[in-house]
Amino acid sequence: MENAKTERLAIWLGTAMAGFLALSLFSWITVQAFMEPGRFGAVGRLALQVASLPGYVTQAWDQARMLASGEEATKFLSVPRAEIDETGFRPVTMPDGHPLSGLLVKGDAARADRGWRVLGGAMEIDGRADNLAVLLDPDLTVRKIWTLDEAEVAVADKARASRRMLHGLQVLPDGSLIHTFDHGSGMQRRDACNRVAWVAPGQYHHSLNLSADGASVWGLRDQGFASTSAPGDPAAPPQTGLVRLDARSGEVLDEISLEQLVAANPGLGLFELARKDENAVETNAAEVIGQWIADPMHFNDIEPLPPEMAGAFPQFAPGDLLVSARDINTVMVINPKTHKVKWHHTGDMLRQHDPDWRADGTLTVYDNAMGLGVSRIVAIDPKTHSVATAYDGADDGFYSRIRGRHMRTARGDLALASPQQGRAFEIGADGATVLEFLNRSPVDADKNFVLTEYLWLPETTLNPGVFACSDS
Repeated sequence: MENAKTERLAIWLGTAMAGFLALSLFSWITVQAFMEPGRFGAVGRLALQVASLPGYVTQAWDQARMLASGEEATKFLSVPRAEIDETGFRPVTMPDGHPLSGLLVKGDAARADRGWRVLGGAMEIDGRADNLAVLLDPDLTVRKIWTLDEAEVAVADKARASRRMLHGLQVLPDGSLIHTFDHGSGMQRRDACNRVAWVAPGQYHHSLNLSADGASVWGLRDQGFASTSAPGDPAAPPQTGLVRLDARSGEVLDEISLEQLVAANPGLGLFELARKDENAVETNAAEVIGQWIADPMHFNDIEPLPPEMAGAFPQFAPGDLLVSARDINTVMVINPKTHKVKWHHTGDMLRQHDPDWRADGTLTVYDNAMGLGVSRIVAIDPKTHSVATAYDGADDGFYSRIRGRHMRTARGDLALASPQQGRAFEIGADGATVLEFLNRSPVDADKNFVLTEYLWLPETTLNPGVFACSDS
């Protein structure tokens, strides 16, 4: 009997010791794989996945709780209500005088630059939150609402509807619009009656801009690019880049991947800011063995140089692409044919969005100033790299940690979307606010809905007759 007890104890101790050694080995491999992801190959990747399992379980429970409570429906579409004095705001109205639930406006149309305005983001309609594009006429009355979804995007594994956020919008003179979603599955064009004209499947996101002639549209996409790298090569850049599509058909005309940009600019060093290089002290390796971070550039805007502005930018050519790479705090100009970076400016802004060409030869950039509490618009002279603050948001409580859009109206007023405040507004030449919108949640007193897009269009751009649709 005593021998049996001793044998069981020895087996238990041996098993415990083996388990301890296996756990120690697993922990050591996990730490090494985290520090040098390519060192252990598939074993290291498996170790990292297993180590992440508790986090995945916690996320699954959180999602189940939000689904059960209904919180999930608006979690990604809403933000804390901005601390803004709401005195003087009134509901935006439909042609029949009924308010559009939650959308408020302050200011007089007579003081603002006369034109059409488009607000895009999450809003409540028919009792639920949805992605909408709302067209206001020059008198600030709603003339058209596009309800935007992915019902006709034929791809598998779509993100939940509550995860999709309108981000990328252009309205064309025929009353149609082209749009994308963050966490979406395709770019779409819809006509003036909200019928889908075409769908370009793919993970398009953030922004899109038309060419000067309106024949094509530049956008941003993750995945789906041709690659010359070996499958599974840890040194291969992630699948992300720039895409040009035919605006009439949605056919892809050009693709410029991050891999192509890296290959075309080998001595630039700019893109290497997003790669964790391994020292490999035991070698003197001549090849690249660094590991890219998951979202190395976070491209968030692309805009071709209009021919009518080219004279103000003699160092660039019409069609050159102005691109924002948020995660390396950089805006750059790229030749779309050679993929060469012709110019770049890094720093003087923090997690920026939406760089725009200006007729005076400067570039204006939406500087989110992430984490600093006040956003601004900066002007960069590409010839000298001098930077000036074109608009400081401190006096107006302007701050959007992420996302953002800005433009100038015909008379030069600054039109801004502050997505993380659920707010859009226009600043006149004297610095005064001439018009402001708030996008409130009608059911939650502590929340606003995200407002990602704000466009101003000249009054002559659209013929109201194109919106004479039975589906309003």
